[in-house]
Amino acid sequence: MRRKCYLPKSYEELKELSEEKLQFYWDTFYNYPLKGRKAKWRPLWYAIQCELGRCKLPEKYITRLNRYANNPDKYIERAHKNRYALSFGTLLTKKYKGKIYQVTVKGEQEYEWDGKIYPNLTALAEKIVRSHVSGPKFFGLTGKKYAQN
Repeated sequence: MRRKCYLPKSYEELKELSEEKLQFYWDTFYNYPLKGRKAKWRPLWYAIQCELGRCKLPEKYITRLNRYANNPDKYIERAHKNRYALSFGTLLTKKYKGKIYQVTVKGEQEYEWDGKIYPNLTALAEKIVRSHVSGPKFFGLTGKKYAQN
């Protein structure tokens, strides 16, 4: 059970605490040792905010958030990267329910079918199938030969 104690009201106040107070808060919220004063600030500030707001995320998400915070450019680039490499002008052909559909790759985020431009393959595939479906999977682009290097 946690002890009732004063909690810092800002991140700056937390950073100004003495080493003893910082260790006290660390021992209050976490049950594993961690060396380094700066390494404790972010997880402690999260725990304090959760305590004040009565919310809590699982530890695995905190670890992931810390990884993202340390190198956001890497993860932003990864999030927006196409997992398949298609050259402009490529013609994708799919037979679905006895009808043949042909889609032309017009650009990085442009796919043309039936005279209309779609922002991604999923939106286009959902239009054809009329329910939720993965566009790359629908068009058979999930194999290793389509993966970007």
